[in-house]
Amino acid sequence: MRRIGLVVSVAVLATLLVSVATLTAAAQTNTTNSGAQAKPSGRVLSQGTVTGASQAQLRAIHQDVASEERLPDYSQVVDNANSGRFDAQGWARGGQDGLAHGGGFVSAGPDTAGAGDARFKLKAPTAGDYALYAWWPARKGNARAARFGVESAGGTRWTEVDQTRDGGYWVQIGTYEMKAGDRYVVRISPKGGSGKVIADAVALVRGVASPPPAAGASSGENVYSASSTVRERFAVIWFGKKHIGTPYRLSPPAPCIAYVKEDCSCFTKLVYRHFGKRLPDSPIRQYWHHGKWIAKANLKLGDLVFFKERGWRGPITHVGMYSGNGYVLHASSYYGKVVNSKMKYVRGYFGAKRIRHLH
Repeated sequence: MRRIGLVVSVAVLATLLVSVATLTAAAQTNTTNSGAQAKPSGRVLSQGTVTGASQAQLRAIHQDVASEERLPDYSQVVDNANSGRFDAQGWARGGQDGLAHGGGFVSAGPDTAGAGDARFKLKAPTAGDYALYAWWPARKGNARAARFGVESAGGTRWTEVDQTRDGGYWVQIGTYEMKAGDRYVVRISPKGGSGKVIADAVALVRGVASPPPAAGASSGENVYSASSTVRERFAVIWFGKKHIGTPYRLSPPAPCIAYVKEDCSCFTKLVYRHFGKRLPDSPIRQYWHHGKWIAKANLKLGDLVFFKERGWRGPITHVGMYSGNGYVLHASSYYGKVVNSKMKYVRGYFGAKRIRHLH
């Protein structure tokens, strides 16, 4: 019995030593991407870095963001009802839909006779980086591989979008370097595989750290009502995007202040607090103590996504919100702001959680 007691004591002592070592490692001074040392804060520094980025690329990102701050805000919305800025030969009117921008849309499929590309005419007042958003009502019969072609400074870039998902609000298609001018910038091909391709509305927003336009559907704020879990997921992302551009500050030691100073877990905490959900200001605690684990293939709007940027054996360092079409909405020290960026470029995806019982 004495030998068994000794073994148990040793095991307990080893467990305590591992726990102390883990907490000590998490509390160590961290290094940001710019090379500056952060003060010990008892928690892991969240970054939201881009995989493979060099110091020169990091400086270029910060220069772009600083340049954008000196420009006046600019956004333009073009709906399919704007005849002077929209052209879709052979496409059929889709009738009314409560989640369509302006209430209506047009559609076409690979077998639609005489259907050419739908085109949206947009004005870029200055050369530079622009975020392009699109809106469509998500329906089961929609195309899973709708092809959007965007004319950028380097030529037309094509992107496939699953229009059976993420509809009823502004979904980011990508960020593009554009020349100044007023021309047909966006094309949507009717050949998106099986299903109907939807052309509804697009929005051009100057800069990568600017939020999309406000809700533009004819039903106004009702598009984001909490009548169902699905609708409220739209509301979570829409409210989260209002934080885009908020400066990044590690909290603690800095306070977590909405629209003033936010880090990754501060941002997700503030967004979900608006919907009556209490989350701690810690990416680690948000992962282990809140919500239901979700497979990456089953991500939905508003799901929390977590990253281990220092490797699989390291601690969780970053959290954001899945915002549709492969994007994550997050407060990032890499950009120095709350941004909406491609999730695949954030290092070390680890897992996802779904906050249940939204109301």
